[in-house]
Amino acid sequence: MPGICTAAFSGGADSTALLLCLRQLREALQIDLRAVHVHHGIRGAEADRDAAFCEAFCRQHAIPLQICRVNVPEYAKQHRLSIETAARMLRYDALMQAAPEGEIATAHHAGDHAETMLFHLMRGTGLAGLRGIPPRSGRIIRPILDADKAEILSFLRENGQAYVEDSSNADTFSTRNRIRSGLIPLMQAENPAFLQAMAQTAEILREDEELLSGLAEEAYAKCADADGAVSGLHSYPKPIRMRVYMKMLRGQGIDASYDRLHRIDSILCENAGKITVAEDVTAQIWHGALWITRPECPLCEELPLTLGENRFFAGRVCTAVLTDALSRNNHKTDTKSTLDFDKIKGSVSFRQCTGADRICLPGRGFESSLKKRIQAEVPLPLRNAMHTLFDEQGCICCERIGIAARVKPDANSRRILTLSFAADAQAARSKQKEWI
Repeated sequence: MPGICTAAFSGGADSTALLLCLRQLREALQIDLRAVHVHHGIRGAEADRDAAFCEAFCRQHAIPLQICRVNVPEYAKQHRLSIETAARMLRYDALMQAAPEGEIATAHHAGDHAETMLFHLMRGTGLAGLRGIPPRSGRIIRPILDADKAEILSFLRENGQAYVEDSSNADTFSTRNRIRSGLIPLMQAENPAFLQAMAQTAEILREDEELLSGLAEEAYAKCADADGAVSGLHSYPKPIRMRVYMKMLRGQGIDASYDRLHRIDSILCENAGKITVAEDVTAQIWHGALWITRPECPLCEELPLTLGENRFFAGRVCTAVLTDALSRNNHKTDTKSTLDFDKIKGSVSFRQCTGADRICLPGRGFESSLKKRIQAEVPLPLRNAMHTLFDEQGCICCERIGIAARVKPDANSRRILTLSFAADAQAARSKQKEWI
């Protein structure tokens, strides 16, 4: 059965050559070939001309085509991005939505590869940036990454195939355009094999980066606990530590700049300190462990409990499930998050605890200050985002602390309320998308 391959098709020389090549190799590759054209909402009549060209080409070659329209200027203004960055983000988002399965082929070539490496080098980067454009990124593939522009144009001439020109490529306002039209030709004058040399360099650096990133993943898996705190990282070499910080920052949707990584490494090496790394995100050392967290402010003063997902904090979720029975073993051992639903008094809701709130935990026989228990048992970086559940008589459950003795299930319990607490995957995906 043929696999699905969707080509990103702008109508320019590169993407036209790619789509024509894939069309010629369609049977040999056994692919179900499709195309997507993204209309960015810029360049006016010229953009409309490009879309019309793509429609005509695909109709001539019997290739299914989707045209996706996005508003780059509006998106750039809303998110304070350059037009180029906004266009790239919306283009990939549109491609992913238009092609939810199979591979997506883009027409990046050797010149784009070298251009990206030089662009990152000029701004300062590590191995990840100097790798240039990878041949594959998830479902994104780049089949003509080794071809240079001359080869692409020669292929189009041999096939008598026209294409459209994007006038914005000649705009010297863009840094990438200046690199493409000015810097790369200078490099090629010094070394005619410059593009090939850059590709070889990128391959070497890609292998090195894959090794170091793999070692960093192993270090994180060994050093991180279930809450995301990292202990024992100081014994690893700095290149490994820095990549672990990258992983932690990106988990918060934050760009891992060198300055941020260096400042985090400083407090880790000193085994003390707290710094702001971005707006409301802090990195701190607490009891020898590194935490990178953001304060989770309540979304409201009080949130009534409902079955299913409850979001009292933007970054966390409490899931409530009601069942009819519970085993005797669970009655005896689980005192953290299972409650006898019928012992709850009146309405139930989440709110933040105060100094006046108290709780009597199972097996204790006495009440104690809830805040003092939290201070004694919960790591400082986690204390501001704990779900605390109250009924009309007081606290019945506090995340990480446990349930009140008066709602503990027993052999006579008939309805059991089970609470589970976790990071909000929906919010995490949103943060990651913002970063990408």
